[in-house]
Amino acid sequence: MIGAGVLVAVSVSGGLAQNVKPTQSEIDAWVKSDANADGRLNKSEFIVFVKAMAEAGQKTAQRVRFFRAYGYAFSVADKNQDGILTPEEMRAAEAQQRTRQ
Repeated sequence: MIGAGVLVAVSVSGGLAQNVKPTQSEIDAWVKSDANADGRLNKSEFIVFVKAMAEAGQKTAQRVRFFRAYGYAFSVADKNQDGILTPEEMRAAEAQQRTRQ
């Protein structure tokens, strides 16, 4: 359950992520995807996350899945390019996506 706690904690932290609160679907998908329960997602775990979010009806995830743009989406979200996606990076990417819409 580390993933859920980290994701919720990030939702109330400062920065770009401050105004982006995770939905229950996001929390559930993150926990399901985080196979090693380290609170972060590698690329293969991220693919599971995107697929779960697409199934839950999240539009961006549906587009990523439709175009099979998992690698691109991961690289956009992984700001420090370390191959690991943190909840902070995910929240910031989601906040940035919302400002573009």
